Amino acid sequence: MQFNYQDKHYHTIRASDLQRDGMGLELHLGSRTVAEVFYSDITGDFTISLFEQSLPLPVIERLIAAARVDLLPTEASLDR
Repeated sequence: MQFNYQDKHYHTIRASDLQRDGMGLELHLGSRTVAEVFYSDITGDFTISLFEQSLPLPVIERLIAAARVDLLPTEASLDR
């Protein structure tokens, strides 16, 4: 996902994390990772980490909405 907010360009990268046993959706501003939503395959919980002191709430809300769609396992992946 890519979007602009207040003249800043954000994009996300989805990645699996074998050490934490789950998937993360990283939010980038330029080359910096500014936040991450992580979905744990072990607990089924979402957590969010912010790597910048303050980020606009609409940006975080958009990241969370995308993570709810992009990180939840599909029925097909549960059957493996």
